[in-house]
Amino acid sequence: MPGPYWNFPFPCWSIDPAKQTGDCSPTTHSDQHAVAIGSYKGKTWAYVGNDGGIYRRPLNGAVDSGGHAKDWQSLSDGTLDTLQYYSVGVGRDLTNGGVSVTGGLQDNGQSILRGHDKVMGSNFGGDGGDTIADPANGCNIAAEYVYLDMWVTQNCGENDGSWSTDPTKATEYEVAPPDKDQGGAGARFIAPIAADAKDTGTWIAGGRHVWVNTKGFAIRSGKEWTNAYDLGEGHVATAVASSGGTVYVGWCGPCNNQGFTRGIAVGNGDGTGWHQLDLPVDGTIPNRYVSGFEIDPADAQHVYVAINGFSRRFTEGPGAGVGHVFESKNGGASWTDISANLPDVPADTVKLLPNGGLALGTDLATFYRPAGATKWQVLGHSLPTTAVMQLRLGPDGKLYAATHGRGIWSFDVRRLKGRKD
Repeated sequence: MPGPYWNFPFPCWSIDPAKQTGDCSPTTHSDQHAVAIGSYKGKTWAYVGNDGGIYRRPLNGAVDSGGHAKDWQSLSDGTLDTLQYYSVGVGRDLTNGGVSVTGGLQDNGQSILRGHDKVMGSNFGGDGGDTIADPANGCNIAAEYVYLDMWVTQNCGENDGSWSTDPTKATEYEVAPPDKDQGGAGARFIAPIAADAKDTGTWIAGGRHVWVNTKGFAIRSGKEWTNAYDLGEGHVATAVASSGGTVYVGWCGPCNNQGFTRGIAVGNGDGTGWHQLDLPVDGTIPNRYVSGFEIDPADAQHVYVAINGFSRRFTEGPGAGVGHVFESKNGGASWTDISANLPDVPADTVKLLPNGGLALGTDLATFYRPAGATKWQVLGHSLPTTAVMQLRLGPDGKLYAATHGRGIWSFDVRRLKGRKD
C-alpha cells in the first residue's frame, strides 16, 4: 500500500496553496497503526488507521511515477470521531458566549472549538501534548508540543500572518522551560503541565526538574521559569498537580520495563520543603507509572493518585503491585487503596467533583464513586469504550473527557447531586 509519509518534500507541494501545482497524489496521514483488507459493493479495499483517522484505496490501485498511490481516500468525514487527545482545556468564550474547548492531539496539533464555532479549528501545530486553559477566558491557552516545548497565546492563536514580516505582531510565544533543550533526558515526550488549582497565574511544568511560572499567560520567555526542585538524574516527571502552592510530582526513571522505577516528590512552589515520599517497591503504591493526581481544595494534605498499568505480575514483573487509585490524608506519608471493584485496567486521570464524588478516567471508561460510597460505577451513558487520558471540570458545570481516539466528550456533573451506590 504505497504512500509517502507526507507530501512536504515534493515540488508539487507548498505551504502557500496558490503555489501548489495540484498534481500531488493524495496520501494518508502519517503514523500508521492498523491495516485491514475487505470488500464493499463488489470492490476490494485496503484500509489503514493512523493518527489522522481512517483511509482506504483499492487493493490493486494506481500509482504514480514515483511508485506512490494516486487513489487514497480519507474516511474522516465527521461521522467517526477518531481524534487522539492527550488533554483538554475549557474556558469561557467572552466574545460569543458559552465556552471555548481546546486540547492537545497526537500528531494533529492543538484543536479549538469556541462558543460560536461550527467547525473545529487549530491554533497550534505539530504534536499536541498537555494543555492549560484559563477558565475565566478561553482564549488564554498554554499548549505543549513535545518534550516540554510550551507555547502560549492570549487571543486563541488568531493571526493574519503579519507576524511573518513583523515579529512584534506575533500572537503565539514559545515559553519552554530549560528542560526542553535536553530532549528525552529532560522531559517525557508528552510531559505534564498544570496550573495551580487556586491560582491560574501559577503553573507547574515537569521535566527532570519541577519548573514554576508565576506570570501566568503573560509569560513570554522560557527564562521566566524558576527551578523549584531537581527530581534527580535519569528521572522525569509523569504527573504534576498544585493547590495553594503545595505541589505533587510523579516521576519515573528508567521509564521502560528494564529497571523501571517510580516515585513521588512533594514540596512547595517556592522551592521549599521538597522531599521524596517513601515508596518501596513492595509498598502500598504499586511500582508502576504514576499518571495523575487530584488535590482536595479544602486540604492540600488530602490527595488522590491514579496509577497506570495492570496489576498482573507477568505484565511488569514481581512487585508491580495491585490497585489503580489511592488516597492519602497526610500528604503522602501513607496511602489507602480505594480501587475496590474497579476492573484491572490502567488509570489515567482522577478528578474530585463539586458534590464530593470522584471521577476516574481509565483505558476502558470513566468511572464514578459517589461521596461517602466505596464502590465505583460507570459514569453516564454514550461515552465510547476508549482510553480517557484527562478529565477537566469546565466553568459551565460540565466534566470534560479527553479520549485517545474518540475525541472530547462532556458530562453535566450537576446531574449527580445526591447520588449514592
